[in-house]
Amino acid sequence: MNRVLRLVASLACSAFCAVAATAQNQALSCSTNPQTGYIDLPASPLLTPANFTLEAWVRYDDASLPAGWVYPTIARKNFTQGVADWFLRVNANNNQARVLRFWANGAGGVVNVNWTFTAGAMTNWTHVAVTYDGSFATMYINGAQVAQSVATGPLIDTGDVARIGAGDVAPGSANERWNGLIEEVRIWSVARTAAEIAASRTQQITSAPGLVASYLLNGNGADASPNNLDGTGQATPTYVTIPSLSGPTTYCTAGTTTNGCNASISASAQPSASQATACTLSVAGVEGQKQGLLFYGLDNTGFTPLPWAANSTSFFCVKSPTQRTFPQNSGGTINQCNGSFAVDLNNFFVVFPGAIGLPFSAGDKLYVQSWFRDPPAPRTTNLSNALEMTMQP
Repeated sequence: MNRVLRLVASLACSAFCAVAATAQNQALSCSTNPQTGYIDLPASPLLTPANFTLEAWVRYDDASLPAGWVYPTIARKNFTQGVADWFLRVNANNNQARVLRFWANGAGGVVNVNWTFTAGAMTNWTHVAVTYDGSFATMYINGAQVAQSVATGPLIDTGDVARIGAGDVAPGSANERWNGLIEEVRIWSVARTAAEIAASRTQQITSAPGLVASYLLNGNGADASPNNLDGTGQATPTYVTIPSLSGPTTYCTAGTTTNGCNASISASAQPSASQATACTLSVAGVEGQKQGLLFYGLDNTGFTPLPWAANSTSFFCVKSPTQRTFPQNSGGTINQCNGSFAVDLNNFFVVFPGAIGLPFSAGDKLYVQSWFRDPPAPRTTNLSNALEMTMQP
């Protein structure tokens, strides 16, 4: 089954076929005791827009907090006691309470949104998001709304700096270091909808309408957005390697078939090296009643996608050597774009134990694409776009 697809190596790829970047998959590691480093962000008005969304992936250890007044903070802007543009923190107080609080300083006064959670609720990776649109302040956990308060007009910018991983760190203040891990912090100048938050929480976003800043926290406080609101590490921040939290990432461009179809590839989840979780690869928008298959490679380092054939709109987006999955029929209606393919990846690895890459380890990459028949097209075939995937444990 380890058959290599031949490609047209003499042709160069168009600029719009850029390969998706590979994430380093690191997170900021924080502790209330001993107190650890954090990231200071610039004093930019962009970080306090009138309408606002803050989102992050976090893990929180609520079992190891020190004695005293503790307010583990994910992010905060302005650290004057009793004053802030906004903050998102756990109000543990001096009794290890479990209340996630969003504070927003609106034109008509301060607004608080609180969510009380159970012990260990955020021990595993949890996506938290808060929004503010002048009318309502809302909190979401893993894409679902959990709390909301009436807002008081647009947010007020006090001109101070912002911080990730801590709040007030002045001597004598309460302990506001986060106690756990923080990853993928994003700030928006729009109040994102529940649907937008749920749909994109597993995506790594570095450029989008309304995106103000994107802190991947891959070993530094750099802002990956075009605004370049780079953060600076304070007190020697610690970073740790983690499994990828982002979902599979599409890249490259699907070819347009004889009947105007553009096949689109997706996956239900990241694959698991131990096959602990299901992973189904799907291709939609295929021409009906066509034979085809999916194939994958392991390493796209230094690879530029190549035109599939002269005059073809398809691109070969996976570096050789490649592994084919089993052939299948797209179903659907002939001359229509309602055909599809599907592969249960775990099942494929069980049936074909000699497939390239096996056994996989967490962090390994897969680059997947679909090929299918289209007799009138150049080379009598076409290709979908492609998918970059990261093996989880």
